[in-house]
Amino acid sequence: MKKRQALHIIAITISLVISVFFGYFTQRQSISKDLSVLAEVEIPESIIAQRPTTSLTNPVKRYKLFNKNELIGIVHDYNFIEVLLNEVYVNEYSKEFPDAKLGFIDDLYVVDFLSYRDYEDKDQEIFDYIYKEELIAISVPKVEFSNGATIFVKNISDFNAARETFIKSYVSNKSYEKLKNNKKVDPLKSYGEQEIDLKIEESIVFSEGYASIDKIYLDETQILNFLSFGNNPEMKSYTVQEFDMIEGIAVLNRLTVNQLVSINTDTIKDKQQIIKPGTNLNVTAFNSPFNVFVTKERLVEEIVHPEEVIYQKDPTLREGLTRVEVKEAVGYRDVTYEDRYLNDESIDSKEVRSKITKPPVRGVVKVGTYVEPRIGSGSFAWPMRNARIMCGWYCYAGHAAVDITSRSNRGYGPIYASDRGYIETNSFTSSTGYYMVINHNNGFKTYYYHLNAPGIVPRGVTVAKGDQIGYVGMTGRTTAPHVHFEIRYNGVKQHPCRYIGC
Repeated sequence: MKKRQALHIIAITISLVISVFFGYFTQRQSISKDLSVLAEVEIPESIIAQRPTTSLTNPVKRYKLFNKNELIGIVHDYNFIEVLLNEVYVNEYSKEFPDAKLGFIDDLYVVDFLSYRDYEDKDQEIFDYIYKEELIAISVPKVEFSNGATIFVKNISDFNAARETFIKSYVSNKSYEKLKNNKKVDPLKSYGEQEIDLKIEESIVFSEGYASIDKIYLDETQILNFLSFGNNPEMKSYTVQEFDMIEGIAVLNRLTVNQLVSINTDTIKDKQQIIKPGTNLNVTAFNSPFNVFVTKERLVEEIVHPEEVIYQKDPTLREGLTRVEVKEAVGYRDVTYEDRYLNDESIDSKEVRSKITKPPVRGVVKVGTYVEPRIGSGSFAWPMRNARIMCGWYCYAGHAAVDITSRSNRGYGPIYASDRGYIETNSFTSSTGYYMVINHNNGFKTYYYHLNAPGIVPRGVTVAKGDQIGYVGMTGRTTAPHVHFEIRYNGVKQHPCRYIGC
């Protein structure tokens, strides 16, 4: 009896063990299956189609390869990909880029994961796709500018050389060496100008980066082009016409003379050079990631005009007759200015000191009856103050005048009557824009083009030398703010510099 009870208890125990075993095995299969399904669901559609193969009891490590968040495929053996990368480097890159290594472009990245479901092994096909789509990149220096621009270069030494060449296009070699080493520039002792300060607004950071070979600047020339024109510039050329001068070509194409010279060094050797008609010049607009600020000291001799002639009644002279008592004469002064430039464009100018070298002589004229004359003196002043000639006499074909622009306020400023007379014309045409003509009643007339609005003095009103008549604008056919200034005598255009002292 006791033996029978013992056998019954053993049978019940064996039954319970078998039940627990099968229950655990079934649950484990269910969990494994669920994880495999979950892993499969997590894999999005890929460029390289890969079918799932087997369900695994233990998870395996695999690698998802993405390009801009789009799955290329699942890599089984990442070491195999690295072997293929090394083969491409040895065969195609090692000569041009010794001691470098291959990787992927920034948009391509790898995510490793564990999976209970395996997939077809298409490592070779995945690599072939990466190679064909040029997603392979080489490790090279990465240059980041503080304004957000980024480039990849083959050699940092090429970048530094191109950067120096670019900056030196704005300053003389003599001043550059001193300013680079923080040495003081001696003040000018003779007329002329020199650079006394140099500042580069943007900073740069070097790091290691990966880039495809078509995005790498391989030499100094390519880097210099980027520093001048930026990425993907719209290249523009100009064919030199008869009578063209360098100054006029620069003005017509919205470049400074220095910029035009710096990008045509193979053709232009000197700013005063005569260029042969038919020559093609690069006139591509500058778009640099650098802001180069240059301060120049300029010492010039300026004419000092005397005050208006004193007219004194003389009862010994009959009405209408005059006699010069004291002959009017201009004086001279030495003036030192500090001019600021941004990428070779004038942005500010201030007078820092001056010295009268010859005082002006105020004229005295005896008249029978004093009347405010409408007749000009024949002595002409500049129509703008602290200004410069932007485009001279015949700087391009047909330009029988001088274009004068302010050294401050980016070229804008007041316009003044060059001599005494009356406003003969205050009008507008499509080519001249708003313009004025002053008749000086002595055969001379002066013309002022490209005002910002109608002149501030009405037609028929008498003006004295130095009276403001308007303000520089951009009306009519013009590429930069300036006043187009003409002097005509009996209708014939005269060279203004012979009268105002350019």
